[in-house]
Amino acid sequence: GSPIPVWRSDDPEYPRIDVYGGLDEIEADFGVRPDDLHRPFIDDLTRPNPDDPTGKSTMRRVPEVLDCWFESGSMPFAQFHYPFENEQWFEDHFPADFIVEYINQTRGWFYTMHVLATALFDRPAFQNVICHGILLAEDGAKLSKKMRNYTEPAEIFNRQGSDALRWYLMSANILRGGDLRISDHGIDEVVRQVLLPIWNAYSFFTLYANVDGHRAEFRTDAGGLLDRYLLAKTRAMVEAVTERMDDYDLPGATAELQGFIDALNNWYIRRSRDRFWAKASAANEADKRDAHDTLYTVLVTFARTAAPFLPMVMEEVHGGLTGGDSVHLSDWPDPAELPTRRPRPRCPYGPAARRGLDGAATARGPRPAGAAAAGVTHGRRGRRRVAGRPRPPAGRRGQREVGRDDRRPRGPRHLPAPARRPGAGTAPRRRRAGRVRRGQGR
Repeated sequence: GSPIPVWRSDDPEYPRIDVYGGLDEIEADFGVRPDDLHRPFIDDLTRPNPDDPTGKSTMRRVPEVLDCWFESGSMPFAQFHYPFENEQWFEDHFPADFIVEYINQTRGWFYTMHVLATALFDRPAFQNVICHGILLAEDGAKLSKKMRNYTEPAEIFNRQGSDALRWYLMSANILRGGDLRISDHGIDEVVRQVLLPIWNAYSFFTLYANVDGHRAEFRTDAGGLLDRYLLAKTRAMVEAVTERMDDYDLPGATAELQGFIDALNNWYIRRSRDRFWAKASAANEADKRDAHDTLYTVLVTFARTAAPFLPMVMEEVHGGLTGGDSVHLSDWPDPAELPTRRPRPRCPYGPAARRGLDGAATARGPRPAGAAAAGVTHGRRGRRRVAGRPRPPAGRRGQREVGRDDRRPRGPRHLPAPARRPGAGTAPRRRRAGRVRRGQGR
């Protein structure tokens, strides 16, 4: 620790205490400008006590040293040699916008900084804090170089990528003060649920834009329902991520981005495939242009928003879309450029189909939207019944007495006939078709 700059008389009959605030004051009294302020060198500085007429007592430095947290707590001003230099710069930049350290520093560094800042400047030491927890091995033990109970970061970079590890840490509860058991499986899940869907969407766009020879433009005036929905969803995503980032809530920001990735792939791209696959003609030229431009606009906006979280992947995506411009030199997206949010397109198997005409929940699982209008609900084991018709009597005898016509209402089926998918005849082919369906553009 730093020696306390206090010199005291060694003779209590002639008491005197000198407190020094800088090297100039020490040099003026001792005639020497010390090069090293640590012990034992600083203790060699002594001088006669000016208050002792006999000249026998000596001013010696007190033996105590400051706690090391005092030096750390002095960091906000000491690093700029304030108040001897950079006085105006310090006044313009203090207190700091945010600070980052792990949770045990709440009683160490954070505490000392606030004590000194309050005593010296009557202000807090920082405005915001990201206080993270402790990174543990997968079994909950401390990470140990001796035990090697962790995967080397270089191996993770080579196998899953640095962005996967970065997202894994920034999306975890460790950035909210909780502990995290690092797991290779968890990083693999980031690749599967985040990186691959982003790359699939990017590959899907580039594949069909290149096939059609379309040079996409950044525009937000497409009139199609799906296009307007996705653009509005993008605006909501930018606003939500901006709000989370302003609050220094990084896990919350990653949750907003991941939710948007799901909407982009599973709602827009999946339901717009026919628009991209359609042959170029005068009849569908405008619709294909809207689809290409909307997806391009959304991908560029997403890349600029997600760049702090996935800097490498977003640099590659943004450069491929814009012709090489670095995403990290781009402005933060302005949500005002995008349309306001509209309701999600109605899906016949969506959550709304679970409710009856009066809005009350009437079924456990999803069912067609048309069934609600027809007064058909689903009971146990998937059986349908007509609203208002009494249930069959309980018990085996009562069930046998009910005829087939009473158990199942007549009329057209409300479930649409499933379309037969090519290659759906055998289980292995079904799995293979499923993989192709999820991997858009492959």
